[in-house]
Amino acid sequence: MFNAPRRMGGGSLPSSAFLTSPGLSSSGYNDPLASTVPAPGMTGGGGFGDVDPWSAAPSPARSGTPRRVVEDITDGITAGPGAGREGLNGLINDPPAIYVSLFDQVDSSRTGHVSLPSVQRLLTTSRLPALMVEKIINLTSRDRSSLARQEFFCALALVALAQSSSEDDEITIERLSASIPNLPLPNLQSSSISNNSLSAPPTGYDLSDPSSSSIPHGITPSTSTGFNAWDTASRTNVFADHHPFGEGGQHVSSGYSANGSAFRSDGVLDESQTGYWKNLERVEVVLKPEKEGWFLQKYRVESDKRSSGPVSRRYSDFVWLLDCLIKRYPFRLLPSLPPKRLGPDASFLEARRKALKRFINFVVNHPVIKDDGALNVFLTEGSFESWRKRTKVNTDEESSSKKLNTAQEMAIPSDLDEKLGILRDNLPSILNSYQKLVLLSEKFLIRLINHSADSSRLSLSVRSIGESLNKSCFRCTNSTNDRGTVNTGGESCSLCQGVSKGLDDVGESWIRIAEETERRVTAITDHIESLKSTRDLYLSFRDLFIRHEKLSKDNVDTLRKKVEARNKKIEQLKNGGKPGWEVEVDKLVAANDQDNSTIASSLSRRVFIKACMWHELSVVHHSRQAAQTTLGWREFTNDQIEGTKRLEGVWQGLKDKLEGMPVE
Repeated sequence: MFNAPRRMGGGSLPSSAFLTSPGLSSSGYNDPLASTVPAPGMTGGGGFGDVDPWSAAPSPARSGTPRRVVEDITDGITAGPGAGREGLNGLINDPPAIYVSLFDQVDSSRTGHVSLPSVQRLLTTSRLPALMVEKIINLTSRDRSSLARQEFFCALALVALAQSSSEDDEITIERLSASIPNLPLPNLQSSSISNNSLSAPPTGYDLSDPSSSSIPHGITPSTSTGFNAWDTASRTNVFADHHPFGEGGQHVSSGYSANGSAFRSDGVLDESQTGYWKNLERVEVVLKPEKEGWFLQKYRVESDKRSSGPVSRRYSDFVWLLDCLIKRYPFRLLPSLPPKRLGPDASFLEARRKALKRFINFVVNHPVIKDDGALNVFLTEGSFESWRKRTKVNTDEESSSKKLNTAQEMAIPSDLDEKLGILRDNLPSILNSYQKLVLLSEKFLIRLINHSADSSRLSLSVRSIGESLNKSCFRCTNSTNDRGTVNTGGESCSLCQGVSKGLDDVGESWIRIAEETERRVTAITDHIESLKSTRDLYLSFRDLFIRHEKLSKDNVDTLRKKVEARNKKIEQLKNGGKPGWEVEVDKLVAANDQDNSTIASSLSRRVFIKACMWHELSVVHHSRQAAQTTLGWREFTNDQIEGTKRLEGVWQGLKDKLEGMPVE
């Protein structure tokens, strides 16, 4: 049920943005997310295309690497007593406190993985040769772009082993296993200065951690580029004040009328509605590390405009919320939920967390739904499960309690069906284009993560060559100084010293390139989320069209025929004059009154549905897709310009330094 492969293609679209239809043809993409949660009350397709956003690989996890178990580190052990293997496993499963402290400082955003540039910066403080640092990273990373927690601990243990060994001793996993009982702690300069002086560089995969905005003490930016390798502050963004999901501002009304009176019949917003995106509510959704029971995951949900503080919610709570909202607001734009899966891996959980965040931020910023009582309870009630058990929630459709006045009815354009048809006809191509944008951006992101890791490895290799020059130069190993003493340290060869210094500058520049690439990963990751948010908006309208087809139907025509038939029968009874005809006529009149009341209510509901569809098209969809698209690409362009300038500074600084590098 949960792990069935997804098949896409064919004629009709699934009923929800994430609904699986078993009769569809294969898409050619692997499906890491198994099944989906359909919108309640929807079981059929609507013929709007074949885009399923969960049928392609999700955005990579923060590390860009799959999670691996401890055995991955120790599988190279082929010799030695069994106790050695147990000792290494014991070390990385129950490490010294300094190991845990260093990992927590480097992994500031708590993802469980540390990028190679961050590891390299840390291991450089051990004063080990670059060749040794390179070997340690190669032993633990296995050509990956980051280190997991256990691999990081293993790297620290290898540093301690290298520091306690002579230069001629071989550093291997097997030797580390045998040395566990007498292994000292690693001597790292940063750990002896201050805890604040060791912090992860800006990896940029997740900006949800507010603590990542501080700059560690004692660390200064590069004089040539202004770039601080240990600076965890989020990148500068001149558009942050008006990002669609930005911070700041009080919880003020967006200015929209709940019944659709805030827009004109030409679809143009009143001036009072402009700038709505400046004060939107932002809700953070963070996966809690501890589980409930054996496998149930919980999320910490917190709004920046509701004063109750963070609350704990399960995935099923989000399902309950969507079910309530669709029953109450069937003709409003509502995004679908990401799927559920048994035995999810870390990549799936992270992709689902981001999708849940997009879902709840969409809902809380909808001009009508944002004030819903069930939504407010979801975001503020601490004992949510107890509240659900003791409270019966009213799920009546909003048309039963909201009425339109004459002005609001007149605001509905006469050609509404034509306007909706324009969007409906263009939805397939728009959705397919956005899906391609997301897939291509995610592929580019993976390449960027690998580029950062390769730049870090390149830095290590260049520095290793620089250290080896003096040892391999005949002038350095056989020269004598003024006192006649044989010099084997390479101090007398100015050519080798200059070239070695130049290679060290090259290596430093490459590590800066790796760190700057991580900052670019931040921009690309945020841009992908922006693309997905806009894609979700179009998917929501696709689902709205499907719900409209299914739920807007009524029996007015049937009731009118019944009323006409009763009226004819009433006339026949009156003309016939049979005994007791008055009683029969009274029954027919009462039935007609009831049906006429139902007809009037249904006709009012028809008008209200049209008002909702016009409101969602002209106010919610039209303005939001414009704001999200414009601001998203503005922010991305600004990030690329700033990143290019920083990269230019790194290369220009290296060029200036290499001017003094000797040639002969």
